[in-house]
Amino acid sequence: MRQQGTQLDEMRKLLVEQQETINLLAGKLAGIGPATREEAVVAGKEHLEAAGTRIVADPQSSPSDDRLEKVEARVAEIGSVRFSGDIRLRSESFFGLSNILASGSTPGALGNDLSPRYRMRLRARLAVRGTIGEEFDWGLRVATGGFADHISTNQTLTDFFNRKPFALDQAFITYKPRRIPGLRFQGGRFEPPWTFTEMTIDNDLQVEGLNESYSRSFKKSTVKDLTFVTWQLPMLERNSAFVRNLDGTINMEQSRHDGRDLALFGAQLRTRLEPNAKIALTLSIADLYFSGTQFISPIQVFGSQLQLPLTFTIPATGTTPAQIVTTQVSVPRDLLVAGNGNLGLTTASNNAVNRDGRLASGFNLVDLIARLELKHSKRFPVTVLLNLVTNTQTRDVVGAGPGGADLVLPNHENQGFWGEVQVGSTKARGDMLFGYTFMRLEKDAVLTPFNFSDVTQQSDMRAHRLAFAYAVDPRITFSITGIVTQRANGLLGPFLPTPPGTLNRSTTRLQFDTVLRF
Repeated sequence: MRQQGTQLDEMRKLLVEQQETINLLAGKLAGIGPATREEAVVAGKEHLEAAGTRIVADPQSSPSDDRLEKVEARVAEIGSVRFSGDIRLRSESFFGLSNILASGSTPGALGNDLSPRYRMRLRARLAVRGTIGEEFDWGLRVATGGFADHISTNQTLTDFFNRKPFALDQAFITYKPRRIPGLRFQGGRFEPPWTFTEMTIDNDLQVEGLNESYSRSFKKSTVKDLTFVTWQLPMLERNSAFVRNLDGTINMEQSRHDGRDLALFGAQLRTRLEPNAKIALTLSIADLYFSGTQFISPIQVFGSQLQLPLTFTIPATGTTPAQIVTTQVSVPRDLLVAGNGNLGLTTASNNAVNRDGRLASGFNLVDLIARLELKHSKRFPVTVLLNLVTNTQTRDVVGAGPGGADLVLPNHENQGFWGEVQVGSTKARGDMLFGYTFMRLEKDAVLTPFNFSDVTQQSDMRAHRLAFAYAVDPRITFSITGIVTQRANGLLGPFLPTPPGTLNRSTTRLQFDTVLRF
C-alpha cells in the first residue's frame, strides 16, 4: 500500500507539471502574455482538486520547463534556418541533328541526317540557408545531375529505372562585418557573384573559391548603388610536374608549365540607375581571366567514355627491332572527374586547337552588359538586355601544312553578342512571360566548357531562343522554350576548308517544363 501511495504521489506531480505547461502555452496563444509560474501551479492545483484529487504544489521549475529552455537556447545558437527548393519536369525534343562523318549521299561531302531525339528529364534541388549572429550567413544545396557534368543538374530518365545521383551543389559561408556596411566576403561553392549572361557562364554552373564585394547605396540620387566584386576561383589543382629533355636533363620551363594550376580570376564594377520609379538601368563591366588554359586538351567523347590516345614503345630484343604502337584507350569520365586522375581534360570545348591538340588561344574576356527595365505596366514589365564580350588573348591557330610543316592561320574569332527582350513576369497567379534571345559567338570569343550548354555547339554559332511561361500559381510555372542553332562556319569551322555539298542544318531544341518551387 505504501508503494502504491508513493506512485500516486509521483503521478499527481507529473499531472501538475503537464497542466502548468498547458496553461503557459494557452496564455501565450490567447495573447494575454505568459502567466507566472505560481499562477500556473495554482491553476493546475485547482484543476486537479476539482477532479477530487488533493496535491501539494511545488513552485520550483519542472523538468519540462528545463527541457524547453534548453531547446530554445540551442535554437538561438543555430540561428534562423530556411528551407527551399524546386522540382522541374522536362520533356525535351531535338530535330535537325546531323553528324560530321562522310556523307552517304554526296561523294566528298560531310554530314548525315540523324533521327529526332526525345527524352524526359528531372531536376530536383533542396537548399538550406541560415544565419549565425548578425555577421555570418551560410548555405547548403544538393541537386540531381551526373557528377561528370559540371553544368547541368538535369537527370535523364533512363538506365532501366536505376537510382539517380544527388550531389553537393552549393556549400558556402558569407561574412558581412557590421563595422563596414556593404562589405562582404564569401568562400566555398556558390553561384557566380557577378552579373553575367549565359554567353559567358551557364546559369546552372556553380563556381568554387573566394569572392569579395563592396556595395554602396545612395537613397537621394539617380545612382542607386555602386558595387565592386572580385573573385578567385580555382578550377584544377595539379600535381607538381617533373619533365626531362631527351638528353636526360631537366626541362625547367616545361616542368613549371605542366605543374601550373587552372583558375578563373576576375573583377566587375556595376551600377544601377533609376531616373524614376518606372525606369531602371543596370550597367556593368567585368574582366574574366582564365589562367592556365594552355593545359586544356579537348578530346573526343563517346557517351561517358573518353577516348585517350596512347603511344608506347616495345623495346628491341635479340631477334626483333623496337616497335612503336599507337592506340586508343576508353576511360570512364567519372574516374577523371571524381577520382584522382587530375589530367586537366575537358570534353565540351569547341574552341580552336593547334595541331598538338592544345587550345590555340588564351582567354581574357572583357564583358560589357546593359540591362534596361521598364515598369510602366505592372503585369507586363519590359526588360531589354545587351551583352558584348571580347577575348583579348586570341592567338593564331597552328595547323599542319604541306610536308608536315606548321601552317599558321590568322585568328580574329574573338567577339560575342547577346541580345534579349522579355515582356511580363511569373510572380503571381495568371502572369505570363514572353522572351526572345539572339546570340552570336565567334570561335574563340569565350571559353566554351562553361557557357550556355543548351545550344548545339557553344561557339562558332548563331542561335535564336523563343520562350513562353505561364504561372498557374506563384509556386508553379508551365513554360515552353525553343532554341534554333546554326553553325556559323559550317561543320569544320573557320580554320578548315569545308568540302562542297557539306551538310549544315539548323538544329531545333524544344523544352516543355513544369517547375514547382517551395
